[in-house]
Amino acid sequence: MLSFESFKQKSPIQRFLLILSLLMFIFFVVIGFMFIFWKGLNLGTIQAYRVPIGIFFILYGFLRMWSLNRKSNT
Repeated sequence: MLSFESFKQKSPIQRFLLILSLLMFIFFVVIGFMFIFWKGLNLGTIQAYRVPIGIFFILYGFLRMWSLNRKSNT
């Protein structure tokens, strides 16, 4: 997992990219849950496709987080 010690050793650009990646992870997970649970969200999608699209966004967010964790460990 991400440790505070490795965060202190990063350059300012690497820290910025880490924070940006964490924000994008949160963004994709929130968008995924919005697609699944928010019934008022009407983007012209068929109701049956809302859950698979939401699951796709959530999995994509976790995939980004996993790849970020792999990159920070090397």
